[in-house]
Amino acid sequence: MKNLKKLLCAIFSVLFIFALGCNSVDGCNSVDNSLKNETKTLTFVAPDGAPALSIAKFIKDGESFGMNANVNYSVVSANNIGGFMQQGKADLMIIPVNAASKLYKANASDPYKMVAVITHGNLYIMSSDNTQSLSDLKGKVIGVIGQGLVPDLTFRAVLSDNGLLGDVVVGDTPTDGKITVRYFSQASDMIPLLKQNKLSVGLLPEPACTSLTKVASNLEWTRLDLQELYDSELKAYPQAVLMVKTSVYNQFKTQIEGMKSYFDANVTWVKENTESAVTAINGALPEGVTPSLVAQNINATVVDNCKIYFEASSLAKNSVQLYINKIITINAQSAKAVGDDFFA
Repeated sequence: MKNLKKLLCAIFSVLFIFALGCNSVDGCNSVDNSLKNETKTLTFVAPDGAPALSIAKFIKDGESFGMNANVNYSVVSANNIGGFMQQGKADLMIIPVNAASKLYKANASDPYKMVAVITHGNLYIMSSDNTQSLSDLKGKVIGVIGQGLVPDLTFRAVLSDNGLLGDVVVGDTPTDGKITVRYFSQASDMIPLLKQNKLSVGLLPEPACTSLTKVASNLEWTRLDLQELYDSELKAYPQAVLMVKTSVYNQFKTQIEGMKSYFDANVTWVKENTESAVTAINGALPEGVTPSLVAQNINATVVDNCKIYFEASSLAKNSVQLYINKIITINAQSAKAVGDDFFA
């Protein structure tokens, strides 16, 4: 009996102490609830150009996708986007798939996951000499932007698939039976030569293609869709992907996987509000950075040509791995083969 009394006294003491720490209905869960209900601040980064068009409405609206979070949007130079992933500075980001394959584990404590492919190629072979096929490039000089980068790698992958890669030489004068590639750092360096007809063929992205047809309207332009040459059925390749930090993905998995409707609505809005879209994008650029997008060069057709749509990682996995493997055969340093851990 005496032992029972001691046991009961001990139990009541513990209950009394516990009650002091839980003096309200939610007292015992106060710390957990405060963490759960805390509004996070997240950073969403995209490179300037076509990928930035995919988030224009989000920038304007301060979109949070139903997450309990404030989302800060930034648009950066395409040359700088890799640094944000390497240093883990972005919680969500759009980045070329080859860069993502190399950098997604750079922040080892919180690696990134690919949630979706967002842009599916916006490259076109523009010619003023009626180039109708890849074989027509033999004996000509074609301007290509971004040596060793996605435009160059994709072009070479297409040539490889068509047995033409061995015919490529680099230079600025034509060679009989060869496809001569002349490299430019950016579209704005190539367009003046195309306009003056000092160069008759160039591989350009949208909206630079449309800009060319306007500034050089005296010439008749033929357009070959590089995406269709890459895959005649899908007319697409996985260009830029949505990457999300694992911790953020785990916390907001439902909302992040439900982003497709937001991206669909964004494309519709951009087509109907091109000036507002460009204003939103350019307003998210760092001070001093020259915008690449001009409202006058954006219309519904250009947006369609940018092939912006949300394709979930579960659906895009095979095409992503195939594309990465293809460009690795072109340049072993251009990407890194990815396994299941790359995909959300």
